[in-house]
Amino acid sequence: MRVLAIETSGSRGGIALAESAAEGAGPPRLLEEVRIAEGLRHGRDLVLSVRDACRRAGWTPREIPLVAVSIGPGSFTGIRIAVTLAKFVAWDAGARIVAVPSFRALAANAPADRPRIATIVDAKRGGLFASLFERREGRLDETFGPAVIEADDLARRLQPARRGEPPAYVLGHGIAKGRAALAGLELAPEDLWNIRPAEIARLGLEMAACGEFADPLRLEPLYIRPPEAEELWLRRHKG
Repeated sequence: MRVLAIETSGSRGGIALAESAAEGAGPPRLLEEVRIAEGLRHGRDLVLSVRDACRRAGWTPREIPLVAVSIGPGSFTGIRIAVTLAKFVAWDAGARIVAVPSFRALAANAPADRPRIATIVDAKRGGLFASLFERREGRLDETFGPAVIEADDLARRLQPARRGEPPAYVLGHGIAKGRAALAGLELAPEDLWNIRPAEIARLGLEMAACGEFADPLRLEPLYIRPPEAEELWLRRHKG
């Protein structure tokens, strides 16, 4: 199965084209992975990136049966653009959609020997968006979040529960905001803070194999809390 993956939850966006391995065995074959430079407009550049990547791969849009979209949490505007593009491709090409939790894809950047992984991004209006994952029998289980939490509270939650247990491994751009509070934990290097579009493709194919498809008419970004404009409107019109 062919898949178009879209990731715009962070400061950099990107897309990937991949297809399932023969007979479903092994990792998918990655054909294209395109990263959009930080600061560029995701909407314009995503469409051009998808068009050019499909041309290089020899695909037409109608030959894409699956779209995997990173649904957040993260950038409000970026996620909204990605979900809108995914819906458009699904409508135009007759593709199905899988909604990939952004933090699950980010957690995959952690080294395979880290048993506890925290993924964090700046929630802007105070606190961090965060999730905590634990490795169990070769897979990552989300044991907390995604939620909004202050850096100090998160640091306490991530302390080893038992003597000799290693500290949590922390990933994501929220490190820049919460570094002082998280100083006692293992902080990932900055080159691991961004989600790889190829990982969205891999997880999307995995979810599709399990029948975890999203309804295009009901699919919404995973915001965690309302956008700032909505919160301001509600405060102004309260009562």
